[in-house]
Amino acid sequence: MPSLAKGFTLVELIGVIAIAGILAAMAAPRFFSASTFESRGYFDAASGFLRYAQKLAIARHQAVTVQIDSDGLGLCSTAGNPCADANPWPAPSGEESPYRLDVPNGISLGANSNGSAISSFSFDARGRPSTSQHITLTITGDSARALTVEAETGYVH
Repeated sequence: MPSLAKGFTLVELIGVIAIAGILAAMAAPRFFSASTFESRGYFDAASGFLRYAQKLAIARHQAVTVQIDSDGLGLCSTAGNPCADANPWPAPSGEESPYRLDVPNGISLGANSNGSAISSFSFDARGRPSTSQHITLTITGDSARALTVEAETGYVH
């Protein structure tokens, strides 16, 4: 009685390994690039930062200014940029004052409203931004990501 051999041949195994190696070489840089994670992480952190500024303005019933520069974002109670030492807002933990979110290396930050660059804007006591046009923060790393603050509601997305 002849035995029926089951399994893969050596040629089939080598072919699968070669295809897997090619796919890994093409896909690995996308998964292991540090700028991808830093850019997305900063985008998420900036979104949380802006939401905190809006909620702080509502809770305190007064304007909270978000200051924007090439080094990152800051919170202040006045519109002057940079924030004077007497006017900072603390971080949610209360430990860091003034509260800042610095841009990581390899990432850039830009802000505009209606096509013109801005260096600061504020949320009023109702949580609405001070401009009549929406505000867009562009975070550029491996790709450009746009973070928008709506003019009417202050909604951050």
